[in-house]
Amino acid sequence: MNTYMHIFKDKVGFIYNGKHYDNKSYTMNYYNLVKDILDGVHGTKIPVGSELVKMFGATVYTKYEDMPTSVKNRGLFKELGDIYVLTNKDIDGFNAAIDRISKTLGTSVTFLQS
Repeated sequence: MNTYMHIFKDKVGFIYNGKHYDNKSYTMNYYNLVKDILDGVHGTKIPVGSELVKMFGATVYTKYEDMPTSVKNRGLFKELGDIYVLTNKDIDGFNAAIDRISKTLGTSVTFLQS
């Protein structure tokens, strides 16, 4: 029997290091990627110090007071343990961050479009 359902499914999110991040919310895809990287899901060595800060750029903060005032006032962040992941980026902004992470860690990423 032929199957055709896969033709009708939306192609959303991205595939990072072989794992498909396909939540309808691109923000949650990015949040889950950051969590997976920090939890060691992708098996890559996480850089330390300034290289780690450069890898995440302005999307992850370790101190609440360091976040921009507009982000704090509008609640445009999501807590991840004791750090903060910004949620105020558009898809292009998240893609740039994901690409930067991929290059830093030497992993592959494929961006999908619906």
